[in-house]
Amino acid sequence: MATSVLLACGLNEQKLPGFIHISEESNVDGSFLISCVLGQRLRISNAGTLLVCLQHHYQHYFNAGMRLGYNTNIFQGKTLGVIDVLSDMAGEGLASKWLTNTEGQTLTEQLVEDIRAQVDSNYDNRNSYTVLIDNLSILFNLGASKLQVQQFCQDLAALAKEREKLTVITKLSNSDIYQLTDNNVAKLGHVRIQVLRLKSGVFREVDGKLLIERVLDEGNYACEETRKEVLYKVNDRNVKVFAPGEIGVKV
Repeated sequence: MATSVLLACGLNEQKLPGFIHISEESNVDGSFLISCVLGQRLRISNAGTLLVCLQHHYQHYFNAGMRLGYNTNIFQGKTLGVIDVLSDMAGEGLASKWLTNTEGQTLTEQLVEDIRAQVDSNYDNRNSYTVLIDNLSILFNLGASKLQVQQFCQDLAALAKEREKLTVITKLSNSDIYQLTDNNVAKLGHVRIQVLRLKSGVFREVDGKLLIERVLDEGNYACEETRKEVLYKVNDRNVKVFAPGEIGVKV
């Protein structure tokens, strides 16, 4: 159901690049990319996945997966681990560890520690391992500073460099508002996928545009010829992509 968008973004391989960043512009929703990648990783034999829920709780991804043709419950506790920050805060309220300063740690430091613990416990038994973080901008809403979010991503990028089979995928919504943070995080990695609005506004057949860029070792983006641009449409049970000239839309 999501094969075309994964192919377009280069996310269909068994081994993905070490760090991938998704930039989500205001008034568009790139959550479908997290669900598509999650389903693809779960279908790979002996591939481990850690889902860090900041924007949506686990049940959201279960529901999205069922619409896309996979059941996350089958994999949870086996090849799928979950850090459900959102549900924990909803259940524990102000007593949640994510809302208290535990042992002098900031929220982002606590999150890195939990991610590292999950990776340490499961990485060696898997052919590959992917960490999916669904929305970094929620960390700002929870009181993290721009510097703390940047350091959080630097720690994750360093973790990916330490482990050859590890991939970290982050997404930041309102990337046009948090432009400096978004650019700095993107330059930590190997691939940047921008989820953008259409210049022509709302269009029934198309929801938005994806711009896929390779990031060079120097932190610069690859030349214009190697960038890929596609249009996308999210339906109830699938995600379709189109070449820019395929539909008469101003991109």
